[in-house]
Order: sequence, then structure tokens, then C-alpha cells
Amino acid sequence: MAMDVQGSEKARPYVERAGATFTTLVDQGNHLGLLFGFKAIPNGLLIDERGLLDYRKFGGFDIRKQEYALLVEAWASGASPEWRLERMAEDKVGGAEHARAIAHFQHGLELYRQGRVQEALAQWRLGRDLEPDNFVIRKQIWAVEHPERFYDGDVDYDWQREQMRLGQ
Repeated sequence: MAMDVQGSEKARPYVERAGATFTTLVDQGNHLGLLFGFKAIPNGLLIDERGLLDYRKFGGFDIRKQEYALLVEAWASGASPEWRLERMAEDKVGGAEHARAIAHFQHGLELYRQGRVQEALAQWRLGRDLEPDNFVIRKQIWAVEHPERFYDGDVDYDWQREQMRLGQ
């Protein structure tokens, strides 16, 4: 799963480079962040043909890593219910602050889609301030303000760490 307010075309090169052969969801509105309470990406959600969530890993899911590739292969070849239960992550679900932060995020997204970028950024900053550890919101602010750090080749993770250290 990817999350980018600028749309699936921004996420597509990363999905292609990863060699993903499965459907990858791009959640522009961070609806899943609100539903599941996660604050970082990338995430892995394995949903069966009935629409049931079999596995979730919030933050750090990378199909290029052997442990995740093997996990997805095992799941795709018909994992047992016991296997699924053993691997279901115990991730925290956000509380009221998380819901308010996501509301600011979603309001900002509406403004962004209307071309009101500065107003959108202001809403996203309100959400970030409510929930400083919400990396999803931070990343969207950074990606809009500094696209060269995200979309011109490799993502600049050192720059992101520096922004976190500075409280940006």
C-alpha cells in the first residue's frame, strides 16, 4: 500500500522498481490511516478474495526484503487460519487525536485538489502538530514542498531524518 496525495503516478515508479506482481493500493485520502490508525508507510495488507484482512504490517513493509516476499508467497499459496493469526501484527489504533489529525489531513486534501496548496499545507501542519509522530502527514507536506527529495530518483531518507530531528 502507498499513500500519496499527489496520486498513483507518483507511487508507480516505486511499485515498478520493487517488481510487485500484485495489486498495490494508493490511498490518496489516508482513509486506511484513519481506519487502522497507522502513522507511517509503507504498509502491507493482505486481503483475501472474500475481502477479509488476513495480515497487516504497518510501517516498514518492503516486498524486496526476503522475509516479506516469502510471507506473501506463503499467503498466496493458501496459508492456514493458524498461520494467518500468528502473523497478524499487534499495531496500535490511534485515538481521538489521531482522528482529529486525519480530519485536518483530509480537509487539506480537499483544498489541495482544488489547487489551494498553501491552505492545504496549513491544514496538514495542524494535523502534524496534533500528532507529531504521524509520518504519513509529514511526508505529504515534505513531498509537496520538496518534490525533488522524493520523485527525482531515490527518496532522500537522510534529508527526511534531518527534518524529523528539526521537528519539521
